[in-house]
Amino acid sequence: MSKSNEMIRLASQKGYTINIAGEIINPKGQKVRGSIRKTKNSSYKIFGIAYQGMSRPILVHRFVAYKKFGELALEAECIRHLNHNSLDNRPDNIDIGTYRDIYNDSGAKIS
Repeated sequence: MSKSNEMIRLASQKGYTINIAGEIINPKGQKVRGSIRKTKNSSYKIFGIAYQGMSRPILVHRFVAYKKFGELALEAECIRHLNHNSLDNRPDNIDIGTYRDIYNDSGAKIS
């Protein structure tokens, strides 16, 4: 299992959850601030949890998918933002799918 999936499971076991706005809620019931990780084409929200004396990052959209779909999300090829806004992590905007789904949603023509 990947370290990322391990951290997602651990965060859930520790009591982290999500609200309808796609924000992370810590075990004390407070919103987790987190930060943004920029990639070449997108930006993603992340948050960290302590593990073995270090803070480990978790992508918020992957955690939301795990809370919504359970183990199926960890086995999915990718996690999709239905409105194509990588910072919108509301559960109703998150789905599991394939990279082909994302390509098809982009409006690209396949010849």
